[in-house]
This record gives sequence, structure tokens and C-alpha cells, in this order.
Amino acid sequence: MPERHPLLSRGDLILIVSALALGLMTAAAFGAYQAVSADGESAGGRMSEFAASLLWPGALIFAGVAAVVLVGWKANLD
Repeated sequence: MPERHPLLSRGDLILIVSALALGLMTAAAFGAYQAVSADGESAGGRMSEFAASLLWPGALIFAGVAAVVLVGWKANLD
């Protein structure tokens, strides 16, 4: 009977989760920076600024950081 190998190894799952987490944290940090640097905004205005920054540039930042983590890990850059 042939031996079955899992589609993703444990190391690959850790890589994917860490890449997604780092990308999300970086996008959230950028959104928080944009929200606190907005002048004369109320709390609701700052929250909408955070959400807007998380959507557009945040999505690009998320994808870029996640891609760099994945490529760097797979290329075994030290």
C-alpha cells in the first residue's frame, strides 16, 4: 500500500500562518499610524481612517510582506 504524504507539511503551515500574521500586523500598524496622524478628527473619523488605510494600501502592504516572508523562507536567506 503506497504511503500517503500530506499536501502541506507542518513547516509549510507554520510558514503560511506566520506570513499572513506578519502581513496583517504590518498593514494594521500602517493603518494605526494613518489614524493617529490625522489632524482634527473625532474617534469615529479616526476609525474610518484606520479602516480605509487597512483596505487599500493595507491590502498591498499585506500582500507584499506575506510574499517577501514566503520567498525569503523558501529561499532560505539568512
